[in-house]
This record gives sequence, C-alpha cells and structure tokens, in this order.
Amino acid sequence: MAAVATEKFDMVEGKRVLYLVDKSGFGGVQTIAYTLIRHLVDEQIEMDFFFLRNINDRFGMEDRCEPNVFYSRAKWRYSLRPFFEILRFVREKKVTILHLNGNKSIILGLVIKKFFHPTIKIIAHEHGGVFDYSRWYAAFLKIFSGYFDLFITISNYRKQFLVKRCLVIPSAIRVIDNFVDPARLAFASTCRSGHSARCCLGGDNPLVIGYVGGLSKIKGCDVLIRALPLLRERISNFRVLIAGDGPARMELEKLVATLGLEDIVSFLGFVDPPGKAYAQFDMMVIPSRSEEGPICLYEAWMMGLPVVASDAPVLNERIRDGETGILFQSENPSDLAEKICSVYCNPDVAAHIREGGGREAERHTVERYRSDLREVYLSV
Repeated sequence: MAAVATEKFDMVEGKRVLYLVDKSGFGGVQTIAYTLIRHLVDEQIEMDFFFLRNINDRFGMEDRCEPNVFYSRAKWRYSLRPFFEILRFVREKKVTILHLNGNKSIILGLVIKKFFHPTIKIIAHEHGGVFDYSRWYAAFLKIFSGYFDLFITISNYRKQFLVKRCLVIPSAIRVIDNFVDPARLAFASTCRSGHSARCCLGGDNPLVIGYVGGLSKIKGCDVLIRALPLLRERISNFRVLIAGDGPARMELEKLVATLGLEDIVSFLGFVDPPGKAYAQFDMMVIPSRSEEGPICLYEAWMMGLPVVASDAPVLNERIRDGETGILFQSENPSDLAEKICSVYCNPDVAAHIREGGGREAERHTVERYRSDLREVYLSV
C-alpha cells in the first residue's frame, strides 16, 4: 500500500497547470476561473491563471491580486504579446499542462505545443459559443485535433459536434458539467423574499421577472422584451430586471423605449455578486438562442426560482420540461409570454419545477467539479 501511495503522490507532484482564459471581465468561463482560484483542485497540483486580455476596467471590476493570477500587458485584442508572455511563463515555471479556454487560447496553445514544447500536454476546454460552431473552426480542429491531448465539453451536444463535424475521437473527449458556487449567492440567501411569497395571483407586490447574463444577440434578451407587451395583456402587475452588460445593451434599451416599456424594465448593469440580483427575482427567464452550460441556470435552481427557458441547445438538454423548468419555443415571444403566465397562474406548477430545480442544483457542486478536473489532470 505504501508503494502505491508513493507512486500516486509522485504522479500528482509533477503536474503544473497554466489555466489560460481569453479575457477577464465576467461570463461563464471567467466565473469558473475565479472559483478555481479560490478552491484548489488538489494541494499537489500547482495552478496558475493567465488572462490574455484584461478588460476588468470596463465593468468596474478589480484585478485579482493572488500570487498565481496573471494578466497580459497587451492592450490590443489581436496583439501577439500574450503569446510571448506565455512562452516565457511556460519555460520559467516548467508548466506541464496548458488548460485552454477560448478560441485564442486554444490556437496559441496549439502553436506552443507544435513548434516550441512538443511534450507539453494541452487541454481544449470547449465552452461552445455560436462562433465555435463555424466552418473554419470545424476545419481547424479536423486538421489539428491530433495535437490536443484532451477535449473538455460541457454538453453532449457539443461532444457530438466535435465527433461528427471535427472528427475528434470520442475517447479524447470528457463531458464535465458546470457548477454553482454558493459564495456568489451568499447575499441572496439572507434577503430574498422568494417566489412562493410573491409570485402568485392576487398579491399586492409586482411579479419580478429576472435575467442574469451577458447582453449579446445570442442571449436573446430581445425575445424577452418583445414578449412583454403580450404579457401585459395577461398580467397587470409585473417588472423585469435585466442584470448584465454587453454589446447589445444599447440596442436593447432602444427596443424597450420603442415598445414603451420603460416603466417596467430596468437594466441593472453588471451586478457583483449576482446574488444581489437574484434576491429581487420571483422568476428567472433564460431566452438564449444557444447555450452550453449556463451557470445562471444552476444559480437560479439553487435560489429556488422557477425557470422559464428557450428550448434551444443546450437548454433542452439541461432542463427537463415540466420537471426542472418550463421550455418555450426559441425566438417565439408569444410562446414565452404564455409560458411565463402559465407559471404565474399555477402555483403548483411553479412549486414543482422549483423543487426539481433544487434537486438538480445539488448535483452541480464545486466539489464535484474539482474532483472531475483533478481526474482530468491526472489522466494526461
């Protein structure tokens, strides 16, 4: 037994991981990175975190001051400076694994392995935006997939894309769901009124419909906004709070003004911690045109909020319709309004999907994620 334990310790001891992220700021990838910074994957696995571009100042966010967190000095989006910074870092720190998050990180990691450090292990973490499903990306992976030691995906939908369109062998792919970090919800747990108290017929307080996430076309907030005039015909007393920021914010604000919804729609901007936003919600809407493993879904489940979401990939994989949430037809404002109303008008339905979501949230823990990631690092 002692010999086995020593062998295992030696295997772990030699692992040094450089966790690359395309940019700082907020989003699902960034949330994962920030949580891993606080929670070691394993005491014997050394991890450093490197952001290829620092955009924290855009959102009033402070840089992380931990000794294992680094930001590129590059100011331009397409600067090659991060590449040379990473090369130097790999050499000086004797990095054995590059954990790559984002298109730029994946491309830079490939170049480093192919031309400079052929023995380094590279893991491509496929978080899966629409851009990642493009023809050029599929062609890129077809050509170079053999250089990657492992792919991590956060959905079976994404795994099938890699297998069928990129010709990645299934054994080189590991599916790991995202997680919910209770620390992000600590504020909400102490002050949330809750759906059961407010989201019901006949109450004096308005129903508060919430959204948390980025503001871009793929996130579908325009669908939510277009559903509101239809919802007004059915529910007289409600408000909508949109927490997040992004390139589509100005366009969404104009849409709200055009539809005359300024009295019921509020843009909260970036909210940190997001628990401050969830504390105000009675219901969560996820109107995305495409998703992978939305952390906001797990957070809404943990907060006991009933979820109404589009049936687009991968939400239709994550949510069991009628059990852990209610699905509406993607990009259909009329169906979204109907599904919101169905939850609001049926307390038993709302309670049922809240309970189902709560059970689902219990499976998506930080501890489970850390354990899965440790196994990945030991396997390459």
